[in-house]
Formats: sequence, C-alpha cells, structure tokens
Amino acid sequence: MQQYIYRQTDPQIAALRYGKGRKCIAHNGCGLVAIYNVMQRLGRPQPFEAVVRDAQRLHMPWLFGLFGTKPSAPARYFRDKGVPFVRAGRHRDFCERLTTADTAIICTWCDKRRHGIHFYTVCNDNGTLTALNRFYADAPTPFSLEELRRDRFITGYLFDASAIEKS
Repeated sequence: MQQYIYRQTDPQIAALRYGKGRKCIAHNGCGLVAIYNVMQRLGRPQPFEAVVRDAQRLHMPWLFGLFGTKPSAPARYFRDKGVPFVRAGRHRDFCERLTTADTAIICTWCDKRRHGIHFYTVCNDNGTLTALNRFYADAPTPFSLEELRRDRFITGYLFDASAIEKS
C-alpha cells in the first residue's frame, strides 16, 4: 500500500469491515484512515488492517460502527501506542495550535448534520497545509484554516513529530 491513504473508498481497503455492524470502510472508515495517515506521517507506520483490529480491541466504533468512530476514540488509540498528542475541543484552540503542529486530525460535521461526521488528516509542511481523505478526494488537497467552520468543528487532535522522536 502507498504511504498514505487518500480516500476511504480506495479499493485496497474499501471492502474491509469495521464494528459489530460490519459496515465497510468505504462508508464508515474515515477515522481509521485518519489514524493510519497520522501514524505514517509520524514515522510509526502500522498496517491498515492492524489499525482496524486495534480500533475494535479499544472499543472505538460508535454504535457498533454504524456511525464510524466515536469523536473521542482516537485518543484511546494514540495512548495505546504511546503517541503524544493534544486534543483541542474548541475551534479557536485547534486553529491556534495547528500553526505549530506537524500533523492533525480534524473531526467535523459533514455539510448536513444528518449526513454524520467526517475525520481527516491535515499535514503542516512549514505553514503549507494539506488535507488527506477530505470528503472522498483522490489526492492530497490544499487546506486553509478559513475552511474549517466553527459551527461544524467537533474536535481535533494535534501531533508534534519532535515529541514522537523523544518518546
């Protein structure tokens, strides 16, 4: 598999099942794709299938996986793997911290709340922000904090690669 997963409908992972509801990754795997991409970015790669197994073991699926991953659940995964992170539950805090973070996961409401939530990864390369798996994009997409609407933001996770190297 390539270094990053750019869309959860990638044929290499789309049919894998997640949660007791056995929904496929193509429909409810955005949180796991975000976790996988962060681990890749931080130099701690995990096979995608291992991320799925760990998420099951750590009880991360939301309502048996019917709604994907609980917004608070990625914290369990990163604690389990010993990966330091900061969780920001306020839009302003997240935006301020993203300017100095290497990588982040954003959990946000989709355009219409009845369509659920979506997780995606944002990479910060010297101030240039790029999103991975942002609403079924087939490639990395440019990202700007102005796009992150306060009324849709749920929570975010921020990572510093230098903290990983020290741990």
